[in-house]
Amino acid sequence: MGTRKTKAAKPGAPARRKESAMWVRTTEHVPVLGGVAPRDGERGFEVRRVSRDRHLLTLWGRLGGRWADPLCRGLARAGLSIRSGYAVRHGSGESWNPWHARLEIVREHPSTDPVLLDYLELLARGRAPSDTPIELTDYALSESNVHGGSLFLEIRGPDRTGFLGGMLERLSFLSLTPVEMRIETRPDGVHDQLWLRTQDGELPKPRARKLLAEVLDGRLLR
Repeated sequence: MGTRKTKAAKPGAPARRKESAMWVRTTEHVPVLGGVAPRDGERGFEVRRVSRDRHLLTLWGRLGGRWADPLCRGLARAGLSIRSGYAVRHGSGESWNPWHARLEIVREHPSTDPVLLDYLELLARGRAPSDTPIELTDYALSESNVHGGSLFLEIRGPDRTGFLGGMLERLSFLSLTPVEMRIETRPDGVHDQLWLRTQDGELPKPRARKLLAEVLDGRLLR
């Protein structure tokens, strides 16, 4: 079953412009349909219960260039973590181009029921400094032609709550932000793939790649 929040107009009142933020919450085990670009200006989310401890979260619209960082932090505070999924920004260049993300969320104990969260509110709360240490077992960094040119970063490390959020925070120090993410948690740990551009939507310069390699090697921003 599901619920959708709407507001009824008063009789004789002028028509109101459609709200730019919307959300749907369901508790059915129904596959989420994706692949369609969101309409301009529309933001929203949908969360579906798969089992007691697994949920599917879909986010769409103009989320901003740095939405994933506060989302990961908010989930960690609620005792939740992203097990797998993807996020991709439609178009290239401007950081305010619309996104589409589909993420599998798992619950720790104790934790907040994912169906009760307002995920757009988590994005609006912004970022807070993280004390989560980042431990990598392996990484690869290379140039890519995807998204009109980007840095491709592949990272592996131990599975721990806050890993992705901590990694995104370190990237933001270098003014880098993902335009596409592929997230996977395996029995041997985390395996994430990120395609990066600058926060202004530009192709990262060679100096940014050099500093990022130093961060990943553990010489900066532990």
